[in-house]
Amino acid sequence: MATHTPTPSETLLRAYMRAPLLAVPTALLAVGMLGGMAVVWYLCLTGQMSYWAGALINGLLSYGLFSPIHDGAHRAISRIGWLNESIADVSLLFLFPYAPMVALRWLHNQHHIHANGVEDPDRFEHDAPQWQAPLRWALFDAWYIYYFFTRGWHLAKKHKTELIVFYACVLSTLGVLIWAGLGYELFMLWFIPTRIALFLIAVVFVILPHHPALVSHQEDPYLATTMRMGWEWLLTPLLVYQNYHLIHHLYPTVPFYQMHKVWYLRYDEHARHNVSYQTAFALEPQNMQLHRQFHAKAGAAASDTMARPASA
Repeated sequence: MATHTPTPSETLLRAYMRAPLLAVPTALLAVGMLGGMAVVWYLCLTGQMSYWAGALINGLLSYGLFSPIHDGAHRAISRIGWLNESIADVSLLFLFPYAPMVALRWLHNQHHIHANGVEDPDRFEHDAPQWQAPLRWALFDAWYIYYFFTRGWHLAKKHKTELIVFYACVLSTLGVLIWAGLGYELFMLWFIPTRIALFLIAVVFVILPHHPALVSHQEDPYLATTMRMGWEWLLTPLLVYQNYHLIHHLYPTVPFYQMHKVWYLRYDEHARHNVSYQTAFALEPQNMQLHRQFHAKAGAAASDTMARPASA
């Protein structure tokens, strides 16, 4: 029986998809963002920076912190389990202390399985009326917690003891800090920044790379997620490589800073499909008409199949 010998391209793809011993850029990003937040807290608490300036800066730093959390959820920071979880959990604690990794990982996997579909937790952002959109994008964490405890109840029951201890520690810590007179500082330097970060995360990780969200990943992954082309020198760092978001959905374990390499490595394979390209600053993909017609064509094909007489 003949065995398949991997091509150099396939071998390299497997290497990109395997978690490194330590994803140094991801770890440095986490340390840099957390260190920056510590400096902001120090400057604000010592009166050297206004709280509004601290809120804005911490919001941007919290947005940067999401990429290590995101990669950690896919176990792409390190193939050493405790190291991956430690970096991801510490980062998560300063952005979503009320969402332990067991919940976030399950929620994010639901997005990957059902991307753009009716069960996708991100429908909360996609389906927002225009007047609600800014609020929903800044508060989607509340919906995620509700989604987890209603649709992921089996997992919550499995990790019941762990979750009870976790939430008891979080609530106790918050209570002590508020009792110590740090309620205003928490509001300005954590709550407001996390709202800024959530808004940016919703735009960069949800709205832009999945617009118009009419076709699910199960129906056609190349229509469900986009590629944003052009101005890479600017957009790649600003979007933390999410201009290559299609690659993330095709190969979720590839670290974010390697996604552009996989795009070009597998370019011929990707080009055979209906890739949804967005130009640098456009919202709608260039094949928007294909998105709009997708379900009409699928419905027509199904009707045609049903209408055909059975063969004798």
